[in-house]
Amino acid sequence: MLLETLVPMFILLGFATVLQTLSGFGFGLMVVSSFTLFNLLPLTATTFLISALGLVNSTSIVLKNVHLIHRKAFTLVLIGGIPFIAVGYALLEYLSAGLSIWLNILLGLAILTCCLLLIVKRSQSAASGKGWGFLVSGALGGILGGLFSTFGPPVVFQCYRQNWSVHEVRYTLLAIFSVTALIRLAMVPFGTLPDHTTVVSTLFAIPLILIFTRIGRLLAARVEPSVVRLLAISTLALSGLTLILQNVPHVFN
Repeated sequence: MLLETLVPMFILLGFATVLQTLSGFGFGLMVVSSFTLFNLLPLTATTFLISALGLVNSTSIVLKNVHLIHRKAFTLVLIGGIPFIAVGYALLEYLSAGLSIWLNILLGLAILTCCLLLIVKRSQSAASGKGWGFLVSGALGGILGGLFSTFGPPVVFQCYRQNWSVHEVRYTLLAIFSVTALIRLAMVPFGTLPDHTTVVSTLFAIPLILIFTRIGRLLAARVEPSVVRLLAISTLALSGLTLILQNVPHVFN
């Protein structure tokens, strides 16, 4: 892989790692949208890289903060999501390139919708803690996770609506993403296998992920929760717009 590809790839991975460490999500969204925009890797290779590195990033943080995970929400999201990860992965393998363009646009629209919903005040979402909400968000996240390794948007929306501390939200999300990334990696042998270059790039990126995870943890102690929330919403919106703008022109070709 050429140096002019590796340098922007590692820069984007570093930024995405810090973002996820601060907010509890954003790694997959940032990587899949930016890698697609700059044509750094094919979609199947990008999703493998997101799952592998996202697992390293999330697990390294969660293991030290297990006590902050909201266990009921964690369990319900996984119950709803795991079967649909397989559905999403099967769709990724089956759909043609033309249809994947429409799927990218729909993903971008879904992300922007989540941004609008995240702006809604918590007082207007008093019933959002019901179990079915976590099951549904898990199922929707599972489809997106299987397709694009971006399990986040529906689950982020559901978790950020709760009256939890920002730390509880962050570590619950990271715990969910750790498990879903592991499950999606387990499905890779049943689909398109990553080439040698993708695997080597992923291995070289692991130390980078660990370094930027540490940087993110240091910043987390100094950043206000409201800033983290704003960063989360802004990143979602940017990811959604990027996916839409990158794919819409291809519809008319």
